[in-house]
Amino acid sequence: MREATAEAAEGAAGGAVARHLLMIGGAREVPRNCLRAAPGLRITVICRQEVESKVWDRENLHRLVILDRETGREEWLAIARAVHEHDRIDAIVNFTESDADKTGYLAEQLGLRCYSERTARWITDKHLMRARLVETGVDDTPAEKVFGADELAKAAANLGYPVICKPAGGIGSRGISKLTSPSDVPHAFTWSTEGTEGLDADELIVEPFHQGREFSVECLSEAGRHFVAGITQKSTDQESFVEVGHLVPAPLPAAEAAAVADTVRRMLDALEVRDGATHTEVILTGNGVRIIETHLRYGGDRIPDMLAAATGIDIQKLWARQAVGHAITAEVEEAMERHRSGEHAEFAAIRYRCADRRGVFTAVHGIEDARRMPGVAEVATVAGIGQRIGDLTGSLARLAFAWALGATPEEAAERARAAVDSLTFDLDEPLGLDDEPLGLDDEPLGLDDEPGCRP
Repeated sequence: MREATAEAAEGAAGGAVARHLLMIGGAREVPRNCLRAAPGLRITVICRQEVESKVWDRENLHRLVILDRETGREEWLAIARAVHEHDRIDAIVNFTESDADKTGYLAEQLGLRCYSERTARWITDKHLMRARLVETGVDDTPAEKVFGADELAKAAANLGYPVICKPAGGIGSRGISKLTSPSDVPHAFTWSTEGTEGLDADELIVEPFHQGREFSVECLSEAGRHFVAGITQKSTDQESFVEVGHLVPAPLPAAEAAAVADTVRRMLDALEVRDGATHTEVILTGNGVRIIETHLRYGGDRIPDMLAAATGIDIQKLWARQAVGHAITAEVEEAMERHRSGEHAEFAAIRYRCADRRGVFTAVHGIEDARRMPGVAEVATVAGIGQRIGDLTGSLARLAFAWALGATPEEAAERARAAVDSLTFDLDEPLGLDDEPLGLDDEPLGLDDEPGCRP
């Protein structure tokens, strides 16, 4: 980071609360937490057209600038500078990972605290992330970029089957293919290539398939200190790699939890993350912890809500407070200590229902009854009425979910399962369902991402 950015970070850590926040991308309800943390705050949002629908609470925004996909970073900078000249920007934040590279670039040019453009590129390009983690000794998992089926076949042979092929900048479990032999190459290449549609880049990467238990890790960082707020146990469909359930906090033995936390902290240091929230996918293998990928945001699939309800650690509110200039280290430590002491300690689990056949989603029954079941915190649909439902191809190709609290991991999981299993769905069967089964969202916020390479 540049000196100006470091100075801004020190100023913000000292407690200077922003009066004007530049927010990049659509963040749905998240800005409300910023407004609560800084009464009178002015918020300017700059986003691309495809995430405009994720800009909520527009009546509370000072200005909204919408750009098309082709707008270059210099034009982004010119717009931000013009705003800055007339209405000084005190802070910048991106609660999603859309346009993270532009966010880092604007922060550096305006001297604002944020991740650097280099950090953004390391994290949003999975091939660059792999190279950086190998270089720094954090994780030696190799990866190769491929641009054709022949290159995929060659890379898979070099790495040794089984391997995973996926978009280098993918989201929402899109385009992930597991290859166990050369005969899988044609279909895998086609499927993974289709998964790049709507993304900023169309590169594919190939990496070893890791076998083990899958977890995600929510971290809050401040001035280079990384606080592991929660470790989530994942349940994943082994055909599609779409996540179908989570449990938080993961019931891990202390030594395994410490190994996961240590690996993630070393990874964040290697990627030069200093502030903000991150969501990291890992596999706990027989040979230790392997990084799948990390993100410059907190997790989706209601993980932040479940973490707050079960442990009292509210990463959404804490990050919003940091974004507007509050130092949050003491607040994070206090919340984590309350959880460790048992003062605030429960378990939360979420379970998803997926369609067992193709059709058009026309109705759901039993939601209100499910919401009244013991321990249930939320029941909702993922798919919209009238939506085409097909194979389980991504995070948004799920019908509904329920999450619940319990005194034990088993109780939380059973309550969530019972609630979502009590729902019934109407799926019509018109002709023409060979089209796209479900419109996938290009906005990462609210999704959990692909499991990626597996041990």
